[in-house]
Amino acid sequence: MQLSNKPAWTDRLFPVFVRQGRSRKRYKAGYINCLGKVILPAVFEEAHPFRNGLAPVKQGGKWGVINPSGDFVIGPSYERPLIFSEGVAEFSTGEKKDGHRRGLVSEAGEIIVKPRYRSISQFSEGLACVKDDELYGYIDRHGNQVIPPFFEDARGFSEGVAAVKLNGAWGYIHPDASTAVPIRFFCERGMAGPFRQGRARVARNGKWGHINRDVEFVTEPRFDMAYEFSEGLAEVILDKRTGYVNLQGELAIAATYLRGQRFSDGVAAVNVGTGEAHRSIADACEVGFIGPTGAFTITPRFFSAGNFQDGLCLVETEKEILYVDHRGDAVWNGGRVEIGCFDPYSLLPAQD
Repeated sequence: MQLSNKPAWTDRLFPVFVRQGRSRKRYKAGYINCLGKVILPAVFEEAHPFRNGLAPVKQGGKWGVINPSGDFVIGPSYERPLIFSEGVAEFSTGEKKDGHRRGLVSEAGEIIVKPRYRSISQFSEGLACVKDDELYGYIDRHGNQVIPPFFEDARGFSEGVAAVKLNGAWGYIHPDASTAVPIRFFCERGMAGPFRQGRARVARNGKWGHINRDVEFVTEPRFDMAYEFSEGLAEVILDKRTGYVNLQGELAIAATYLRGQRFSDGVAAVNVGTGEAHRSIADACEVGFIGPTGAFTITPRFFSAGNFQDGLCLVETEKEILYVDHRGDAVWNGGRVEIGCFDPYSLLPAQD
């Protein structure tokens, strides 16, 4: 697709979803800039955020990749969106007979690794975690096997180490497969998390906390679940309610929320509901935003919300889907549609 008017604001584009007719399931997707101005009109069947100047879009039932001008750099020919990290993306054959094997494609559309793996994580620090038939290992961006499939489970590298599982227990390894954190944490109801801001979530005796690189518990394992740190705070769950701990492991924001999301752009979305059934969507609009002290910056009035990024956040009300700024004012709005997910990883601009 060629556009005569090249976008003037290409540092960050946000996907928008425009309803087509009365049905909430029918919509087209386009892109706006940070000011709410339409840069790429709503002509796509689906759209994901831009990362490093590229965005996956769906057209004619297939996924391709466009640049900020709306030109296809990889034509729509894939079954799943191509999410690029460090210049490569996982793709699937889409064939059931081969178990939907995954391969790697470059930003130029060149096949780097033919479909052979059951899964390939995003690349981080030059490596990606891959699953062969049953075990996990690591490859580089050229598809070379750096660590052969050996682990029962594994995750991508972060802050120089990766979480791996052997004999039912989790620990962490360096890129040369040497041990960074002894494999001794049994996380029966989950998996060890990546290191973020020098902390990683692990479990002990069925309770979750955070360790540092010296394998010391900074957050004592007393929570039903703990999550990764972002902007100095991490979500924790205690008695089915969500709160936040700081880097010292202290409960900085009391666990009073039904649900909470990670901090980004200085705020986090939280749900103040009771968890009981609602009579209507309007009654269920219980999501607002808090700052690092726990004070509300935007009062609860949304049905669902993503995470703020570059000053905007995608939210949903009873009747609308819209981007709001930090004051809670709408920058762009449209009729409510069922886009299926408000996960910021897939629908909101992420850190490049």
